Amino acid sequence: MASKVKKSMIGAFVLGAVALGVGAVIVFGSGMFFTPKFQFIMFFENSVSGLQVGAPVLFRGVPIGQVTGISIDADAGDLHFYIPVVVEIEGGRVRMTVNKSSKASKDESLLQASQENAHELVNKLVQRGLRAQLVTQSFVTGQLAVALDIMPDTAVKLVGDSTLPEIPTVPSAFEKLTQTLTKLPLETLVDRLTATVTGIDKLVNSPEIQALPVKLDKTLDSGNELLRNLRGKVDPLAENLDIAIQSYTELARDLNQRTAGLSTTAGKTLAMLDTTLKEGSAALASIQKLTRGDSPTVTDLNAALREIATAARSLRALADYLERHPEALIQGKGPRR
Repeated sequence: MASKVKKSMIGAFVLGAVALGVGAVIVFGSGMFFTPKFQFIMFFENSVSGLQVGAPVLFRGVPIGQVTGISIDADAGDLHFYIPVVVEIEGGRVRMTVNKSSKASKDESLLQASQENAHELVNKLVQRGLRAQLVTQSFVTGQLAVALDIMPDTAVKLVGDSTLPEIPTVPSAFEKLTQTLTKLPLETLVDRLTATVTGIDKLVNSPEIQALPVKLDKTLDSGNELLRNLRGKVDPLAENLDIAIQSYTELARDLNQRTAGLSTTAGKTLAMLDTTLKEGSAALASIQKLTRGDSPTVTDLNAALREIATAARSLRALADYLERHPEALIQGKGPRR
């Protein structure tokens, strides 16, 4: 009887432990067992060394899933190889933004708000530019991850050899750099670089360059001698210039004194000229008064001129008469006796 009780207690304890374990998984796993997951496939053409199953799938740096399978396929026609990578993306990781124009609730995800299945939503995102790319998680370990982002300027390249929805891929930054380096004419560049280094070596070790320091020393000595000669000629010129400046200063002082006297004389002359002009103006005014037509002086002058004209006519008549009768000077005017 006691053994039966012990078995029941052990069974109850085991069931309780399992229930607690499931509850802990649900609580600490944030409900991961009940989160819907969707599988997609991506085809990479180059090496995926460093990518492992369980590597994260990121959308702009945010983990939204993980890699679940990596394999390699070959095209029997042209022997072209592809590396299919299967990823598992968790639903509900992208939440809707709540705003006035949106009718979605705060707890609703993008998949729920679109009212479409995951495959249709991903196809729309692919048309908008959704692409997959390999990125480095750590430069120390070289581990890779799958990064998803919207790249509308890239071309859609689908292989289409799978039942899973496909997400197009683009080359990684390292692959682009490798392709660019592959296209460069490295041998030609190395040959040109070698020829350039050889030319520089010949130039540096040439006799002309080796003799350049000696020529430079001679040139510096000649320059120093020229400077000494110039200094010897400049010093006397500086003394003469000082003397000339002193002479010019004395001349300016003398001219200043004489100019002061000339200024006083010129002032007096201008004052006398002003007085003369005033007197001349008064005389002109008097002359204008005398020369007016109605002034007494002009009237008397006109009368005198008329009398002079009358006397002149009388003298002219007397002269004519004496010319005809000169005897009148002796006999006088009258009839002959």
